[in-house]
Amino acid sequence: MFYLGERTNSVEEGRRLAETMIATGQALEKFRQGIRLQGGDERVIDEQQRLPTARLHFDVSSSASGFITGTNCEQFGIALAMLGGGREKKEDKIDHGVGLEFHKRIGDRVEKGEPLATIHYNSDAKLAEAKTRIADSYQIGEEAPREKRPLVRRVIGA
Repeated sequence: MFYLGERTNSVEEGRRLAETMIATGQALEKFRQGIRLQGGDERVIDEQQRLPTARLHFDVSSSASGFITGTNCEQFGIALAMLGGGREKKEDKIDHGVGLEFHKRIGDRVEKGEPLATIHYNSDAKLAEAKTRIADSYQIGEEAPREKRPLVRRVIGA
């Protein structure tokens, strides 16, 4: 981001700047400032119990043993919107307690019945459909992916 924002001359220089800002606490202060500027309560950084939490949770379990070879992140997002964690239409109110907690990543070994993710939610209205979407978003194969996928595939506009 520093490179794309033309604050540094290279991606590597941007990476070093980010590491420095994290180590010195500057990044955390910038985060506090962002929350403050948007009218939020910056105390949530130090007091996570101030954050909204969902009343209910459900574990989405693996339907097979093997390795996670892929996921469909768009479907994760759609499922969360259905549960109130996003908007299906602009008039919808967002439930900030709704979320997904991931337990496995691409390349991880998983056993049948083992939790892949936990859904945190407050309404059962569309839970069944959301569970199915999330479960179907995991691809499980007999072998781990041969190559570890890079965290950043490419820098756009470089």
